[in-house]
Amino acid sequence: MSICYVANTACVAHEAFDEETVLINLERGTYFSLRQSAPSLWLLIQQPASVEALLLVLARELLELPPDATEMITAMLETLHAEGCVLKFEAVPALSADSTAIARLGGVLTAPIVQSFHDLQELIVIDPVHEVHEFDGWPHRPPPFALS
Repeated sequence: MSICYVANTACVAHEAFDEETVLINLERGTYFSLRQSAPSLWLLIQQPASVEALLLVLARELLELPPDATEMITAMLETLHAEGCVLKFEAVPALSADSTAIARLGGVLTAPIVQSFHDLQELIVIDPVHEVHEFDGWPHRPPPFALS
């Protein structure tokens, strides 16, 4: 058993752009800009992963890892956990290499950049449009991630 991290898909939406991924925490109304290696790491934690499992996948797929890779990855995951975008629990990691995530890195792990924005919190939280379901109407939220 290890400390694992997984994206909190029950309340976080994300969209990838050229060099950036934008996350929106619909419960807290905070949005984030992920740059450098952060978008790839975000893709890799769509399934539960420990920092050690992430490092193993990255070491196998990349040319080399910087000496502070553990600290960089841990800092990013802990920042997103504190903001409610990532769940943290004890489990057996179930990580496999996501070719899209690895390709975005371009062979090198750079320092992940997570920039948070709190300026639209009130508008995002009170806007029910993000909760509309095709058949059930709104408000409707998906079930939370099950920790097993």
